Amino acid sequence: MANRELEVLKKEIETMREEINTYIEYPDIFKDELVESSKKIDDLINKYIQLSK
Repeated sequence: MANRELEVLKKEIETMREEINTYIEYPDIFKDELVESSKKIDDLINKYIQLSK
């Protein structure tokens, strides 16, 4: 069960990384989106760390 959740989190993290990479090309335009995406990826990474313990 935990392995499945870790895989789902990994995919979500990768999706968020791709999104951030897109936004970072135009940081002035996508400032709010960058902040939101950064917060979300932080939360996902923290969940991943907790589950992997």
